[in-house]
Order: sequence, then structure tokens, then C-alpha cells
Amino acid sequence: MNKNNEKCYEILKELNLEPRVVTHEPILNYETADKVDKELGLTGTESKTLFLKGKSGAFYLFITLATERMDSKVLKNILGEKVKLVSGDEMIETTGMQPGCMTPFGLKEGLIKAVVVDPKIYNEEKLICAFGSETMSVEIRSEDLKKILEYSYKDIYNLDQNDEEDF
Repeated sequence: MNKNNEKCYEILKELNLEPRVVTHEPILNYETADKVDKELGLTGTESKTLFLKGKSGAFYLFITLATERMDSKVLKNILGEKVKLVSGDEMIETTGMQPGCMTPFGLKEGLIKAVVVDPKIYNEEKLICAFGSETMSVEIRSEDLKKILEYSYKDIYNLDQNDEEDF
């Protein structure tokens, strides 16, 4: 267990939440995620958290379903600046996490300027999210993830329903 995992557990404890946290082989792609989900009997919908950097140098998160795509133009409209995916090396250096394994919570305080959430995630009963490393995941009710995000971040934006056709 690493510091990211510990921070994730701290937040769950603070909020008195008890989702299913699992340890597994490293997951670095969706094929392995599907295999692990089946092996462990996880029934939630795979989510993804993208670690983004704005032209200003600020870091952002975009949280959506694994099957959805990011539209940087829509995110620019929401965040007020052009954003791009953080490089793998910078992600590891900044968060200690591998690309493809970004956790939606438990990050160093003050690191994330804002979070953009695709409201489609709240249509799912349960979600599967990275839990601070490539070897841990959490299966969590979408309403509990919403509580965690509201607890963890000051600036949370929902993807504008009118802009969803590209996601």
C-alpha cells in the first residue's frame, strides 16, 4: 500500500463509507480491467479519471465512464483554458500513479484546481475506480463517489448536457 492508497482510505473513513476495495494484478489497460472485474466479481461500471494540465500549469481531473471520450474544446469552455492530458512521466512524478490508473480522490491537497464530472457516471448504480495505484480498485456507489468528490474538491463542474454529443 502506498501514500495514495492511504489517503483514499482516510477519506472513506472520514465520510463513514465502506465500498468494496480490492487488490489485484496491475491494471494498465481496459482489457486487464475487464479480466480482473470478472475474476473478482466486480459488477460496477468501469470509470476513468483523466489527469489534465492547463496552459496555466494548473492540474484538473475529468471523470467519466471508461467508454466515453474527452473533448478538449468542451473542457476548455468549462475550465476557461486549453487543457491536455498530462504525460506519463509527469503523472508519475506529480502523483506517483501510473498512466491509466488515476484515482478520482485521495490526491495531494491543493494539487487539483477543478474537477469536471460527466453526469453519466451518476446514472450508474456502482462504479469501479482506481484507488491510488494500479494494483487497487474500489467498487463504489455513484452517490458515494459524488459525496467524496464534494468533500475533496472545491470546484466541481458538471459536463454541460448540451455539449455531451462528443463524449
